[in-house]
Amino acid sequence: MRHQKTALERALPIVAAAYGEQFGVRVVLSGSDACTNGQTIVLPMLDSLSELKDVLFGYLAHESAHIRDSDFTTLSRCRSAIERNLTNLIEDIRIEGLIQDAFPGTRFTLTAMEEYIHAQGWTPVPSSEENEASQLFRYLYHRLYGEYLSREVYQPLITASRQVVEQTFPAGFFVRLDGLLGKYMTNLQCSDDCLKVARAILKALKDAEDEKQQQQTDSGEAPQQDKPSQGESSGGSGSQDADANESTSENQGAGESDSPEDPATAPSSCTDQANPSVSSDPGDNSTDGTMDQSSNGASTHDRILQETDLPEDTANQLRDALSSQARKDQSGQHFQIDSTVGELGGNDRGDNGQLQAGILTSSAIRSRLIGLLQAQTRQSQRLHIRGRRVDGRRLSRLASGDARVFIQRDETSRPDTSVHVLLDCSGSMQHQQEIANQATVSLALAISTIPKCDIAVSMFPGNGGSVSPMIRRGQPVRPNLGRFCVDSGGGTPLAEAMLYAARELTASHKARQVMIVITDGDPNNPQAVNYLNGLIKGHIDTYAIGIGSPAVKRFFENWCVISDVSQLQSALFSIASNVLELDM
Repeated sequence: MRHQKTALERALPIVAAAYGEQFGVRVVLSGSDACTNGQTIVLPMLDSLSELKDVLFGYLAHESAHIRDSDFTTLSRCRSAIERNLTNLIEDIRIEGLIQDAFPGTRFTLTAMEEYIHAQGWTPVPSSEENEASQLFRYLYHRLYGEYLSREVYQPLITASRQVVEQTFPAGFFVRLDGLLGKYMTNLQCSDDCLKVARAILKALKDAEDEKQQQQTDSGEAPQQDKPSQGESSGGSGSQDADANESTSENQGAGESDSPEDPATAPSSCTDQANPSVSSDPGDNSTDGTMDQSSNGASTHDRILQETDLPEDTANQLRDALSSQARKDQSGQHFQIDSTVGELGGNDRGDNGQLQAGILTSSAIRSRLIGLLQAQTRQSQRLHIRGRRVDGRRLSRLASGDARVFIQRDETSRPDTSVHVLLDCSGSMQHQQEIANQATVSLALAISTIPKCDIAVSMFPGNGGSVSPMIRRGQPVRPNLGRFCVDSGGGTPLAEAMLYAARELTASHKARQVMIVITDGDPNNPQAVNYLNGLIKGHIDTYAIGIGSPAVKRFFENWCVISDVSQLQSALFSIASNVLELDM
C-alpha cells in the first residue's frame, strides 16, 4: 500500500495542484499547452512523466517564481534586444534564487530543468562565428547560472565561454564586469534592479572600448576600427537616440543618481509592482546606441545594441518541447483541469431546518455502523485446511480435493481511514439540492463519530474557485452544520473537485483513503473525470451517490441513486458500509 500511495503522491496532477497552492499561483493542467500569462500557469499532461516530471515541476517552479516576484512591466522598458535578453536572464537568476530560499525542494527540480535545457543543445558554448551580442549572452548565461545558482552543468562551461568572448571584447570589460557582478548580483531587490545591471554591463563594455581607444591615442597608435561581425550592418540607429533622451528625462524626473558606480539601488528605489514606474540606472546615457565618433564605424558596443539575431529564450523552447509531448484522451481530444481552490464554502448561516431529515438519518446509520464496526474489529474469518469448526456451505469443495472448509477467526484491527465527501451544488442540482445537502450531512455526521476515521467535506463549484472546502479535516462537523445549507448555481467542475479531494486525501497519509461524490452525474468535463478515475484507481476507494439520476454509473463503479429523503438510510448505509470495509 505504501508503494502505491507514493506513486499517487508523485503523480503530475497531485504534485502540480499541491505546488500551485503552496506557491500561491493558479495551475491549469492541459492536454496540449505549457504557458503562462502572468497569473495562471498551464501545464501539459505528459505520457513520459517518469522521464520529464522533474523537468515539468522545475518549469512550474520557475514560472511560479515569476508570478510571485517579477514585475512584468520591466521588460517593456528595455530599449534593445540585448538589453531585454540580459534583463530577462538576470531576472531569472534572481527569482529562482528567491523561490529556492522559500521552498528548498525546488532546487532539485530547477536543476533538473536546466540540465534538460542544456542536454537539448539550447545553451552551447558561444561560437566565434556568432554575432557579438550572442557571444556575450551565452557567456553570461553560463556564468550567472554556474556561479550564482550553482548549476553544475554550466560550471565547466564558464572557462570555455570566456576563452571565446575574450577574443571579441577588450580586457578592461571583464575587469569591470567582474566588479559589477560581484557587487550587485547578490543584492537584487526587484525586477528593475535587473534592468539596471543589464544596462551597467553594456555601459561597462562601452567604457572599456573608450579606455582602449584612449590608450591607443595616448601611445600614438592609430585607433583600431572594430569590424562588424558577419552579416552585420555598421549603420547607426537614430531611433535609439530618442530612446536615450526619453530615458534621461525619466531619470531626472525620478530624481535618482546617474552615477555609473551604482547600477543597483537600495530596496527603497525598487518600483512597486502594483504601480510600476521607470526607474533610473547608471549608464542610461551610455546605452543610447549612438555611433562612436572616435571611430570610422560602429563600435562593438553599438553593434550589440543594434543586433536582433539573438539566442532563442530557453523558456520558450522548453514550453514548446513539453507541449509537443502532451497526452490526449482516448478520443484524441485534449482536456483541461483547473486546480483553483476557492474560499471556505457553505453559507454557515445556522439554519438547519432543511437538514433535519439528514441529521435524524445519520443517527440511525451511526448506531448501526458502530455495532458492525465493533464486530468487524474484534474478529474476521477465513477458510483453512484444519480447524474445529466446519463451514457447511463449503463442504462441496472436498469433492474436488479442496480441504479449505474449516473456519478460522483472526483478530483484526481496522486501518485508519480518511474520507473526503464532495457535494455537487451546480445549477442542475437546483431541484435536488436539499436531498444532496441532507445526504452529505448524514454521511459526515455518521463517519465523524467512528473511531480511527476522519472526514473532510467540499463543495463544487466553490466560492471563487472550482472547489471550496466546507469542513476541513480535523474540524468538528456538528458545530458547523450551517455550512451544509448550500444553494445551487454554476457549472459542474467534478474533475477539479476530484483532483482537490485526491490531493487532500494523499496528504492525510492514512492507510485507507475514500472519496464519496454526491452529484447528479453530469460533469463539465467527462474526459477529465475518466482520467482522474484512472489516476486514483487502486489508491483511493471512490463511491458515488446519484441524486435523482443514474448518470453516475457512467463514471463510477460503486454507486447508488436516491430521489427522496426516505431512501437516505438504506443508500447511505450501503455506501458507509463499503467505506468501512464491512461485508454486507
